[in-house]
Amino acid sequence: MPATEETVATLRKAVRAKKAAEDRAEAARAALAVAMTEAIRQGMKQSEVAATTGYTREHVRRLVREVEEQQAAAES
Repeated sequence: MPATEETVATLRKAVRAKKAAEDRAEAARAALAVAMTEAIRQGMKQSEVAATTGYTREHVRRLVREVEEQQAAAES
């Protein structure tokens, strides 16, 4: 049984919605990583950032390192 145009349109719409949600989630993750980096630069301890955000210290460290590497690369 071939797919109807309506079915195909519904699937395409769902794919676009999923992609948009993933893009928003990635943007939010990046913004959070920048905020974590700034908090640490302003003197907040990693453990405080972890406690405030609910992330582990290791996850905070990884996100902050990513931001610092991106910023260093942009400055080069």
